[in-house]
Amino acid sequence: MPGTPRPAAPATPPARPDAMTVPTPAVPDAARDNRGAQDTTPVPETRAASASDAARALLVPVAEASAPAPTPETPGTVLPGRPEAARPRVRAAGPVEETGEPCPACGTANHQHRNFCRSCATPLTPRRQDHSSGPYAGQRPALHRNRKRWIARALIAMAVVGLVVGGIFGGPPAARAVQDHFAKRVAVHPTEWKASHSDPKHGAELAGDSYSNTWWGTGYAGDAEGTYLEATFGQPTDLLALLITPGTSKRTGQQSEQARPQEFDLIVTDTSGKQHLSHRSINDGGVQQINVRVRDAASVRLILRSAFGAAKDKQVAIAELEFFARSKNNN
Repeated sequence: MPGTPRPAAPATPPARPDAMTVPTPAVPDAARDNRGAQDTTPVPETRAASASDAARALLVPVAEASAPAPTPETPGTVLPGRPEAARPRVRAAGPVEETGEPCPACGTANHQHRNFCRSCATPLTPRRQDHSSGPYAGQRPALHRNRKRWIARALIAMAVVGLVVGGIFGGPPAARAVQDHFAKRVAVHPTEWKASHSDPKHGAELAGDSYSNTWWGTGYAGDAEGTYLEATFGQPTDLLALLITPGTSKRTGQQSEQARPQEFDLIVTDTSGKQHLSHRSINDGGVQQINVRVRDAASVRLILRSAFGAAKDKQVAIAELEFFARSKNNN
């Protein structure tokens, strides 16, 4: 078709360098005729080899495709490893510079707060025996004890030993005092009561009837000094103590209705007729104990000397008088 351009002819691909044709030089006829007579040893193609080497130098090497990586195999059963503690790093000790008094053994200077030499471990100062300083390394701390408790126990033990020794070496009276101190006590009841004077409605026997709302009265106004109340036992009694309830009752509101004994004398007569006299005084109000400790007592007489709340319209009263003796089972 006119006007339509023809397709371009395909370009001839360039020849490979290693297949390049080298022109053969012209050989004269004479020489060609004499070829058979000449040496047939091939002439090395020096030029062709040089061109081939130059072409190879221009080529860019292409890395060969790497082989596929091998598929990892599945590991079998593996036992757990034993954990190991990290090993401490040992660092070299640098030089230590300390100032202070030298060690008495090796002469090394030590800080003032050190107790032992840093070089030879010699004690530098004696340990202070106070509460602020603790025990040294490797030394067992001292036990803290309650000193008051041990002192009290020691005093009690000394008192008991003193009583026993006094009872052994002090003779029969001291031995009886020790026995009476630890003896079991029982109540004893007098078989007879009498008084130097009594109120007609409040006789002497009412002081020993075991009722605290009944009482013995002197029948005299005032402190009734010299008036006595006496109890007699039916058999010899190792008397240890007595309890006295002053006033007309144990109750606080009723006991002050009459006067109450304050000071009095106690005369305990034993079976041999010997009298044991003691002067006693009590407080105003409440049941009070009086220790006696007389062996083989036959009677007890209480002689009034003074009284609490004495008045012209009041008499001295004693609600109850109780006696306690040494139990016969202790003999």
